[in-house]
Amino acid sequence: MIRTMTVADTDKVYRIETSSFFRPMPKKDLVSDIEKNKHKRHFVYEKNGETVGFYIISKILDEVEIYTIAVDELYRGQKIASNMLEHLINFSKEMKVSKIWLEVSTKNMPAINLYEKFGFEK
Repeated sequence: MIRTMTVADTDKVYRIETSSFFRPMPKKDLVSDIEKNKHKRHFVYEKNGETVGFYIISKILDEVEIYTIAVDELYRGQKIASNMLEHLINFSKEMKVSKIWLEVSTKNMPAINLYEKFGFEK
């Protein structure tokens, strides 16, 4: 199940963030984003009641930027990132965006492969 992230989710999300990225977003910034940033949308992916993934996007005018997609390392390989990206694309279509874009490290081949599978181009 994918739902909107709340401040109550930040401990679990931060655990996934710190295990997934070399330079994780500080927890206080995540909390502030959820509470105050009107341009960003935060979602969590739950499996059997556990938060196992999340994504964050920002909508400015008619474009969406993907800030991050992350999956708990114990749940990788179960199509969770694909499910979240599909949700993200459908959500963006509902908002009538003209473009979805992102930045990804050239060394992050799992992410690049995922984005290319969904038709994203360099």
